Amino acid sequence: MNLIGVLMVALGTMLATRTLVDARQRRIELNSGMTVPTDTSPERSSPSGVPGGQSRREALGLVEGTPESVQRLMRLQVTSTVVTGVVVAVLVGSQPTAVGVLAALGAVGGAWQIPLISARRRESERRTAVDRELTDAIGEMVMGVEAGLTLDAVTTRYAERHRNALAHEFRHLAGNLRAGRPRTEALAELRDRTPSPIMRSFVSAVEQNMVLGTPLAAVLRKQAETTRRHRRQAAEARAAGVSMKMIFPTVFCILPVLMIVVVGPAIVKLVDVL
Repeated sequence: MNLIGVLMVALGTMLATRTLVDARQRRIELNSGMTVPTDTSPERSSPSGVPGGQSRREALGLVEGTPESVQRLMRLQVTSTVVTGVVVAVLVGSQPTAVGVLAALGAVGGAWQIPLISARRRESERRTAVDRELTDAIGEMVMGVEAGLTLDAVTTRYAERHRNALAHEFRHLAGNLRAGRPRTEALAELRDRTPSPIMRSFVSAVEQNMVLGTPLAAVLRKQAETTRRHRRQAAEARAAGVSMKMIFPTVFCILPVLMIVVVGPAIVKLVDVL
């Protein structure tokens, strides 16, 4: 029972740490100008009187943050919390201890946070996928524009030929344009739906081209160089973080085994001599 309590406390601590890291990352994005868009339109508003609806919409993003998805996420949180509470109550109730109570509280809190963390992870993966696909798509768009096609035509052709997150966003953009929305508003919504650095840079470049009237092919070619540089910098940042991630397995997994192999025989001989 004590082992179960310790494991539950460790799980709760890990989830709390992950929540704090996610909150810090969102603050960094807000300070750097990568704001998380908030839509206050009636169709995007949270259910009346539902606490935490804004945090759920931010976790889901504008693409998946519909009222139905927010309600589904809330039901999942409530269900996981209730089930976890019943389980820990059965485990801890027979022999209540301080560690067991703390473990129960940590497990219940973790069960409430796990659906939010999972939703944020999915949205982050979607934005990363859009950035990765946009880096490759700009090259195709440059060839299409140089062949005489317009930006609307190349984005529509890309959406027709591909089945990925970026194609879905381009189809949404084309639908807005066909519905008669101004191009600036459609591009702004494209940026707000995926407020990642590369998408924001791409939309800003297209809007600048619309204002200044510069050749679109040259703008896209320059944008392709910028996106490739962003991808290279992101890869370098991930590579730099690998050394920090290797500290824990090295210190707690590899070094103890190495010490046992190297020092163990000497300790055995010393015990035999004494």
